Order: sequence, then C-alpha cells, then structure tokens
Amino acid sequence: MAGLSVGGPGERAALQGYYDDFADHYVPGWRSIQYYGPLVADFLLRAVTPECRVLDLGCGPGQLTRDLAPDVSVTGTDLSPRMLEEARRGRPQGRYELHDLHDPLPAAWGRFDVVVAVGCLEFCRDLAGTLRHLAAACAPGARLLVGAVEDRAVGTGRREFSADGLPGIDMHCYDATAQLAAASAAGLSPWSYRYVPAWRHEEYAYVVQYGLWELRRG
Repeated sequence: MAGLSVGGPGERAALQGYYDDFADHYVPGWRSIQYYGPLVADFLLRAVTPECRVLDLGCGPGQLTRDLAPDVSVTGTDLSPRMLEEARRGRPQGRYELHDLHDPLPAAWGRFDVVVAVGCLEFCRDLAGTLRHLAAACAPGARLLVGAVEDRAVGTGRREFSADGLPGIDMHCYDATAQLAAASAAGLSPWSYRYVPAWRHEEYAYVVQYGLWELRRG
C-alpha cells in the first residue's frame, strides 16, 4: 500500500512521513497481510513481453515488479522518497520517480505497454482523473491491472484509513458502477473484473476488498 497524496501539502507530508518511516522493512510486513501479490504476478506473467515498458504506479519498494526480466523497462512512481530508494536498490536498472497519482504523467517518460496500479488507489480521491492520466500514458493496446477499494457497506465514499498512524486521512472507496464508469470515461475497455480480498487491515481487524480490473487501451 505505497504512499500517495490525497490532497493538500499537509496530507501529502503525512503520507510521505508514514511510508518513509518503515520503507526499509515494508516488504516483510506486506507479505504477512496482503493477498493481491499472486494476482499481480499472474497478470504480469501474461501481460509482460520482452523489451516492453512497464509502469508500476505507487510502486513502494518495487516488490511487485523488481524481478521482471532485465530487458523489461520498469518505471515506478511513489510519493515516498524512502520507498523509491528501496525500489532502486532492488532493481538498479529501473527508473523511479517521485510522483502524485492525481497528476498527469510527464510526456518525457514515454508510453507504457503494461500498467500496474494495485495497492495504491486507497488514497485516490479522483479515480476517473487518475485513470485518464494512466490512459494518456499508455501505448495502443496497453494492458492495465487496476485495484480500487470496494467496500460494499460504504459504496462510493470514504472510511478512515488509520486512527493511529494516519488520523484524519481517508481511504477512498468506489462501488463497481463507479469503477466501470471511471474506466470507460478514460477510454479504457474492461477485460475482466473480480471482487477479491486485497489486504488485511490489522488496526480494524477486517479485510479490505478490491474491485480488480484488467483493462485495455484501444
């Protein structure tokens, strides 16, 4: 669940500090609570081809894409400088950039063939806008894996992320209808949708669920 900005400078600073603090020991804790790692690995196995260009949005320490073949070009983005340092350490040939998912991706980064946006959209306050930015950065025919928090009790709305670690910062939830509308507005075609357990929220003792989409750029 790599750190990404939700609003103003105060919220951005809070997220940076939160994820910077445990960047160097993030992966062991992540392994103990997450369920989506194998789903991402399966997608990458099917989607990544030799010499393709992969974007890892909200990459954290880069654990999802660091073991891709050396000829694959990986660009990872995150709001946490310490997370990016860990990602560079794990895959020195990758490109890792400080970036807020609510902002357009620089054209100078080029176009991507595969995009992973999983474990990061918890803090996305504008799913439609973020997907538009991703679509604009995709090459024709690009394949995307997107995981949005789907809390069926909340619908499209917010719930507290952490009263202890990140007080006052919300986790943004989207129902399946809102997720599909956001993808369609971005010009992305749905290939598959699953409602899946994503990670276990230890503080509140519940499992966060994702609407997990495979999307295509026309």
